[in-house]
Amino acid sequence: MHSVLIIDDHDIVRIGLEALLSRTPDLRVAGSVGSLADGIHHIARLRPELVISDMGLGDSSGLHTVRTLAQAQAPRRLLVLSMQDEMLYGEQALALGADGYLMKDAVQACLLAAVRAVLQGHRWVSPRLGARMMNRHLRRNEAARRDAAGPPEAALSLRELQVLELLRAGKTTKEIAAALDLSVRTVDIHRANMKKKLGLRSGAELIAFASSRM
Repeated sequence: MHSVLIIDDHDIVRIGLEALLSRTPDLRVAGSVGSLADGIHHIARLRPELVISDMGLGDSSGLHTVRTLAQAQAPRRLLVLSMQDEMLYGEQALALGADGYLMKDAVQACLLAAVRAVLQGHRWVSPRLGARMMNRHLRRNEAARRDAAGPPEAALSLRELQVLELLRAGKTTKEIAAALDLSVRTVDIHRANMKKKLGLRSGAELIAFASSRM
């Protein structure tokens, strides 16, 4: 049996949560209280495996509630319920130590799934918030990869860097060929190779890159 403590300052919400949890034989509601102070007391006394708590309580509100409960409940699990938009507070709640963030309008459909995920050591968020967090993670990884690889022009040869510098100065292909004592065809080959290495599609993009990077 997994023991659960419910903290919410609305009697009807607590009753509803107890009813939902009671349908599952391996979950046991060890306590149900209406304030942060009572919640802290019951956590110390009952040592529940999971705390399910609203963010907004009569004696505490917002992220202060999350931080306090996460510190009191550690290393056990905390599932936050809230009317507050998850896109505003969900990631912050997780960063403060919550293991899941569930909007109250999704409780009927998702509570048991969220409880199971959190008890198994996973984090629970909605698909919408999960997608945003994943996209941010991928962007950070890509930025880190680019930083580790160095600037894009690091892949260019010395001759290509010379061509790039002359492009930045506004020189035409013929002028670049004359300045470097190359044929026009050779300069065109260098420009094509540079576009490929830099992932650029046109001569205009190459010139724009030269202007911004050199």
